[in-house]
Amino acid sequence: MNIKLKTLIFLFFVFSLLNYSFAHEFKKDEINSIISKFILDNPQVIEKSLQNLNIKRSKKNFEAVLTELKTIPNPKLKNANANITIYEFFDYNCGYCKSVMQNIFNIYKKDKKVDIVFVEYPILSNSSLSAAIASLAARNQNKYFEFHSKLMKHTGKIEDKLLLSFAKELKIDTKKFKSDYSNEKIMLIINKNREIANRLNLRGTPAFIIGNKIYPGAMSEKDIEKAIALERKK
Repeated sequence: MNIKLKTLIFLFFVFSLLNYSFAHEFKKDEINSIISKFILDNPQVIEKSLQNLNIKRSKKNFEAVLTELKTIPNPKLKNANANITIYEFFDYNCGYCKSVMQNIFNIYKKDKKVDIVFVEYPILSNSSLSAAIASLAARNQNKYFEFHSKLMKHTGKIEDKLLLSFAKELKIDTKKFKSDYSNEKIMLIINKNREIANRLNLRGTPAFIIGNKIYPGAMSEKDIEKAIALERKK
C-alpha cells in the first residue's frame, strides 16, 4: 500500500474515531494510544507529510524571493514577447562567468521570447565590487552592456585605472562616471542583490534562475536552451 493511500486511510480513521468517541464516550487516552500506535507502525507516513510540507514552504519562500528580485532595477535585455526570464548572478573576476557571457547573448539573439536580467553579485574581491559599481555607473549613461562586455572579455587584474580607461574608450562622461561611484542608488542595487543571493543560498558564481528553477554553475548554450524548453512545458 503506498504512503498516500495510507495517509488518507489514517485521516479517515482518525475522523471516524473522533466521531465514534463523541457518541460512545471513548477516553482521550485511548484515542491518543491508537493514533500513537499507528504513527509508530507507519513512520513513513509522517516523514512523507513533513517532506511535502517542507517542499511547499520552500516553494512559497522561493516565489516570494523571486517576486522581490523582480523589483530590483538590474540591467535587462528585453524582448517584447518574452515569456521566460533568465537571471544571471555573476562576478567580473569569475572565469566561469566570463566563459558563459557569449552563451547568454546568443540565447537572447536566437530566442525572441526570452528576457535576460544581469544581477551584479560581486563576492570574490574588492575589485569585483569596484567593477560592479563602475558598470552600473556606466548604465547611467546608457553604456552598461558595452562596459559589461569589456570587463567580461578582460583577463587581467581589474583596477580603477582600467575602469576609467574603459569609460574613456566608450566616450563616457568621466566626471559623472566618477561621481556615480558614490551614488547610493547603485550600492542599494548591489546590496539588495547580495541579500537575495543569500536568501537563495547562492554561494558562488555564475548562478542562473530560469523560470522558477535555480541552476548553479556555468551553463552551455545547449544547457540553457534545455532549461528554457523544460520551463515552457510546465
